[in-house]
Amino acid sequence: MESTDADYLASLASILVAFVTIIFLLHRAWSHLSRTEPDKITNSITITSLKNPDLTVSKEPEIPEGWWSGREVFELERRALFSQTWLYLAHSSQFKKPGSYQSFDISGFPVFLIRGKDDKIRAFHNVCRHRAYTITRKETGVSTVFGCRYHGWSYDTTGRLVKAPQFDDVPGFDKSRNSLFEVHTHTTDQGMVFVNLNSGEPAAFDSLVASSLSGFARIAGLEAKSAWLTGQTLSGDFNWKVGARTRHLDVYTSELHRRMSEVSAPSLVMKFIRFITRKSTREECSLFPITVIYSFQGAGLCLALSFFPASESKTHIRYDVFAHSTVNEPDIRKISEVLQSAAKNLIVEIELEYQSISAKQRSSSELNNTDTRQLLSRLQEHTKLERIKGEQILPAMHKPEGSTLFQKADQFKCFGFQLRLTILLIYSSVQRARLCQRWVAERYFTKCT
Repeated sequence: MESTDADYLASLASILVAFVTIIFLLHRAWSHLSRTEPDKITNSITITSLKNPDLTVSKEPEIPEGWWSGREVFELERRALFSQTWLYLAHSSQFKKPGSYQSFDISGFPVFLIRGKDDKIRAFHNVCRHRAYTITRKETGVSTVFGCRYHGWSYDTTGRLVKAPQFDDVPGFDKSRNSLFEVHTHTTDQGMVFVNLNSGEPAAFDSLVASSLSGFARIAGLEAKSAWLTGQTLSGDFNWKVGARTRHLDVYTSELHRRMSEVSAPSLVMKFIRFITRKSTREECSLFPITVIYSFQGAGLCLALSFFPASESKTHIRYDVFAHSTVNEPDIRKISEVLQSAAKNLIVEIELEYQSISAKQRSSSELNNTDTRQLLSRLQEHTKLERIKGEQILPAMHKPEGSTLFQKADQFKCFGFQLRLTILLIYSSVQRARLCQRWVAERYFTKCT
């Protein structure tokens, strides 16, 4: 009788475990199968609706509410600005050989630049076309084939899908229609690489920007054959507009003075310090909305500083240094150490300023900033278009080109995979329950005897 009770309890436990497992896994499989397929690029990005249509720009020249920390303002900036503006990302010298790549996060849009075997630099959305998993796993590296870890889809340096295991027999599947989503690029004569995330036809590259860059490059000695020396991406807890508007180069100069006084620096490094502190020898070129490039003529160096928004209150700072003459490794290491320390101090300064601004929420001095007025105008224009259309306009959104037949077959295939996994887990649970039942029965029987 006692052994029968033990068997009954163990059997009940195994049934309960199996039942809970079935419910949980079928719920996951059904929710995945029944949902409408979102855009492959933005399915991991939450698009917040503008509950307050007057959020962006009023007729009065004022900074809108939530300008420094509002999620709705940030989402509007993603649609109105970062989805359709030419943005500087890198210099061609950062991609030394075929397969050299660098990844970026632009306001939640993951993209990467890569030099192809044909020596052309291209940009792609950094997501697999099948299930939107990340393609590149590091910020920088070299690879001529990129594989997604989820289902093993692989792409070459031109974004072409070259391998899709177990999908060749799926009805309607066409590799040529499942390449990575390419991003528009523009490389200037000076080797400056810009991207535009607009999925349609983007606006032409601004001739005024091209002219300004050309003039700056002549003074700075910046060329396509300039050498990349060092660079790094750091993160800070502040809104990107605070960093883009402050440009605290004085933080760099004070830190450079302090650090370089502690070492016996080579002549090039000392020239760098001397010329960076003499503003008369410093030139700069502002690239709306997130980048500024500085030239220190006497040192023969250029510094590119960009503020990539990650959210309404987090920003990635990217700095890169270029030279138009050969620099030895010891000099590069010292410059790298100094700039890294200075950049960290820069972040601290901006974070403090952001905290102060956030407490006030408004800053009238911002109205005199040309970049701010230009940004306000962009947001106003986009909001007007959205009001006319009656819905959000998402310029960066790509629509999958795969056939309906393939999408249905793909869903069925994935559901079949989930079902097999469910059955396997149920079987495993039952086996464990049986082992538990046997152990309980043996232990109980031994104890009773």
